Amino acid sequence: MINYPDLASAIRGVCEQWCQQNGYTDLFCRNGEWWAFPPNGVMPVPLKNAIAPEAKYSQEVKIGRVSIALMPDGSLLANNNPIVINSQKSPAS
Repeated sequence: MINYPDLASAIRGVCEQWCQQNGYTDLFCRNGEWWAFPPNGVMPVPLKNAIAPEAKYSQEVKIGRVSIALMPDGSLLANNNPIVINSQKSPAS
């Protein structure tokens, strides 16, 4: 689990990691929504639209003494989503 100094850093870190793993580039935040360019894309897309609805990816992060699970678009993990990716483990190849 990665320890971050604040929530904003944690959200950015999780979004960046997902983008790197999925070939998205030039991550930015506009009006509270995270956007990036898809692989070989010429227009950015909101990450919440890029993540497959059936995907259950989330990452557990630590901010001070609090642990939370974040989705790749920066939102908090919903209670009905059972899978948390432990950031200490390397992603499956």
